[in-house]
Formats: sequence, C-alpha cells, structure tokens
Amino acid sequence: DWSSDVCSSDLKEIREVEEISRQALSDVRDAIRGYRSKGLAAELVQAKSTLETAGLTVQCDAATTMKIPPVQESVLSLAVREAVTNVVRHARARSCRMRVEQQNGSCRLEIHDDGLGGSSAEGNGLRGMRERVEMLGGSLERTNHSGTTLTITLPLKESASCRQASEN
Repeated sequence: DWSSDVCSSDLKEIREVEEISRQALSDVRDAIRGYRSKGLAAELVQAKSTLETAGLTVQCDAATTMKIPPVQESVLSLAVREAVTNVVRHARARSCRMRVEQQNGSCRLEIHDDGLGGSSAEGNGLRGMRERVEMLGGSLERTNHSGTTLTITLPLKESASCRQASEN
C-alpha cells in the first residue's frame, strides 16, 4: 500500500493540487460556456484569492476609479484569469504582483511572478489572449526574466470594432 509511505504534509499538498486543478477545470468550463465577467475589480479579487490559496504572496495595485469600456474590461478580466491559471499551474512562483493603471489614454495590466519563467512557445490560452488584445488595437508583451511578466496595453477609447463586438 503506497499510502503508508506518504506523509501528512504530502497528502495535504496533493489535496491542494487537486483543489487547484478542480478550480482550473471549473474556470475552463466557465470560459467555454461564454463566461461573462463580473468586472475587472471582481476578477482581481478572485485572482488574489486564488493565488493566496495556492500559497503565493500577492500584491495588487489597481486604479479602482478607471472607466473601462465593457469589451476592453472583459478582455482584461479574461487575461487576468488566464494569467493566474498559468502562474498556479506552471510557474512554481512564491509571489505575484498585479498592477492595473491608466496612462496616455490606455489601460495597462501587468502581472509578474517570480517563478520559473514560461517557455518560448505560446500555448492556446496565451495565444487566444494575444488575439483578443490585438483585435482591440492593444498589445501583449511577455518577458521571462526573473520569472514571467505579462504586460497588456489596451486603448480605452471605444473604437468602431469594439462597439461592433459589444453589439454582437
């Protein structure tokens, strides 16, 4: 019986990994069902909770008074969710910093972890995130120095393509 060889701290860690995996699966199912965001502020609160549950120290600096058009807010919310899922699943990080700020008519989201740094290839989640950001005239940059930093910049002005997307 292999279970007699597993100490209680190992069992606790296995249970935590199982819980994180269940949450990630639930998140994926929500996204597939056409996940509707409760807003960026709520997503950041959930992200902080998820990261802390996974044992990370979290710093979150967000401008809470920013007015963000609904389509951009949805894209940023999904980006936070995907990035946090990646941190929990792949980074082996001890800490994560999330920052949202307004500058020069744009919204800038930065998520940095002190983990292993991502592979050079983009997975489906990151590729989808990049496509949504670029569709709105924004940019996504990922660097792998002292962990991973994901920086998304989106124009706050609602363009014609944004209005079309929100009407559909």
